[in-house]
This record gives sequence, C-alpha cells and structure tokens, in this order.
Amino acid sequence: MTMHAEGSAAGGRRIFERVRDAILDEIGAQRLNPGDRLPSERALAEAFHVGRHAVREALRTLEMSGVLRFAKGVNGGAFVRERSGEGVGQSIRDMIVLGRMPLEDLMAVRVNLLMQAAELAAQRADDEDFAAFDANIAETVRCLEMGDPLATIDPLVEFNRVLGRASHNLVLSMLIDSVAEIVADVLRVYRLTSEIELVAPRRAVVAALRARDAAEAARILTAHYAQTTRYVLSRVNSAAKPDA
Repeated sequence: MTMHAEGSAAGGRRIFERVRDAILDEIGAQRLNPGDRLPSERALAEAFHVGRHAVREALRTLEMSGVLRFAKGVNGGAFVRERSGEGVGQSIRDMIVLGRMPLEDLMAVRVNLLMQAAELAAQRADDEDFAAFDANIAETVRCLEMGDPLATIDPLVEFNRVLGRASHNLVLSMLIDSVAEIVADVLRVYRLTSEIELVAPRRAVVAALRARDAAEAARILTAHYAQTTRYVLSRVNSAAKPDA
C-alpha cells in the first residue's frame, strides 16, 4: 500500500482521510479481505509516509464505521470485519424457496446491481480485473466440457462477483456478493442448470469493458440476463417442489 502525496492534505483532504481511503481501496480491490489483519501502526505509517497519529485516527474512523474490528493480546491488532449479511441472505433464500417472496424481485435486484457495476467497471477495471474475468470464463468452459451441469453454477455466479469487484466500489461489490450467493443457493435447491448460451455473452461483456464501452456492456448484460431470468423463472415455476 502506498500513497502518492506525503504529509500534505492533498485535494483538501486531511492526512488521516487519505490513509482511511487508501485502506478502503485495498479492501475494495480485495487485497485485504474479511478476517485479514492489517499491518501494525508503525508499518502502515512507513508504508503511507505519514505519522502514526494519522494512521491511528484512520483506523479509529474505520472501526467506528464497522469496516474494522480490533482485538487485544499477542495475536491482536486491526482486522477487516467479517461480513455479516449471512442471516439476511438465508432469510431471503428461505422465503423464496418457500414461495413467500417473488424470485422475480431477487433477479431484478441482481440485474440492477450488475448494470451499475458494469458502468463503473468500464471506467475503473484494471489488468487484474480482466485477468479475473478471463480466468472465470475459462473455468466456466472447463465445467461445461466436464458434462456436469451443476458444476457450472459456481463459476457462473462468480462472474457476478468478478464484475462487482471490477467496479471498485466496496458497497456495490458487497451487495452483489450477497445477492450472488442467494442466487447460487436457489439454483442448487432447484437443481437448475442453464440450457442457454452462457460463455459468448460474458466474453462480449468483457470485450466491451476492455473497450471502455459502458453502453455496449450494459446492452449485452441486459439482453443476456433478461433471457437468463426468463429461463430461471420458467424452470422454478414448472418445478413441482424443490428439494429440501
């Protein structure tokens, strides 16, 4: 982790705010993940070329906002707080499976989040993001060639997560992660495997993002997920009863 300006309140921001934002960038890029321990105050001060007081203030504000937690003792320090949306996600999943919440609502939210992510990713995605896209598509192809349709669920849903991370917006990425996990659970419960083309649209989306063409990426995503949503809803509605 590095900072470009040393010691001054560049851009009107105070020094601790620059440290705070740099740490948030590391979390958003998933170079720091839930449960990871941050370096010591001294190490952070050296990395950011700032005083320890600025680091301490940045860490305090991140703790107050729920991004970090602190633990005492030999193995203590500042840790990235684990995400705590599992309970809500499980409730939504159960309500959908029990027919008490429209699956259409979940699918609509997913598409809206992905549209926002695509717009940002067209501006912000970097080489690391594109490498993740390429690896995900390659894994999808591998699973399809294995002839085990259920094995494709994880890489297919992972594409959503990769797109969320490519937005470099932490809140948006976390929301997409949560929705993607619920979608994956629903697909597994109903043993849904797609009979529509999956690889070509994703490759086209990535090509549009590489070209920094947000409108084209959104157009492809809209068409693809409209087709995917129709497929999923038709299969769920025709299912007699999902597996327990």
